[in-house]
Amino acid sequence: MRLFGRIKNKGFLNKILDYIFPKKCLGCAKEGEYVCSACFAKIKYLESFSCFFCHEENLSAGVCLACQQKYNIDQAVAVAPYKNNLAGQMVENLKYNYIEELAEKLAALIITQIKDLELGKRISEYTLVPIPLHKKRLAERGFNQAEKISQIIAEKYDLPLALDLLKRVKNTYQQAKLTREQRLVNLNNAFSLNLNKKLPEKIILFDDVFTTGATLSQAAKVLKKAGVKKVIALTVCHG
Repeated sequence: MRLFGRIKNKGFLNKILDYIFPKKCLGCAKEGEYVCSACFAKIKYLESFSCFFCHEENLSAGVCLACQQKYNIDQAVAVAPYKNNLAGQMVENLKYNYIEELAEKLAALIITQIKDLELGKRISEYTLVPIPLHKKRLAERGFNQAEKISQIIAEKYDLPLALDLLKRVKNTYQQAKLTREQRLVNLNNAFSLNLNKKLPEKIILFDDVFTTGATLSQAAKVLKKAGVKKVIALTVCHG
């Protein structure tokens, strides 16, 4: 049974928890909020995009032509470096410490990057699809962080949001603990399509972090095989 499980007034509960465990900025430890405005303004953005898979070319699409064919991703966009950056700390605290309100801050980073790269009009033709969690992982965490952030982005740009188009049918090990080779094996046959849903021609696949790209690539493979024409990979962090 969850602590405070019978309290219906969540606002009251949050006030109690804030009093017992005051919020502190992840960047400077100042009390009041998890990310203060000063630290948020200092977050480092990615300004150039070498191929997210092979790292050999500097190009605006984020994926070279060879890797587009190999990994089924037509474009990759990320906001910030994962390591040694407040954005990475925010992702970790959303996922592993369950600080759900960080989803709004992370979505704000993505919206800023989309504006800076002038992608707003281009993505208007796409359907947003968050990478799903397996039902066991979802039960453990209580929410899908990719879904929470996606909902905010979809509302901002008035994009169709397909929450149940992709299904995670294999309960994989946590990718963060695996090597690149292990990640690819781990995710083999991890995704399937909900055949009762209409398949869009253009999809933005959203995940919180692009490391090796194995998760996004495997999901894109399923989508492309079913007939999707274009897939953009969108993430908060890279690295």
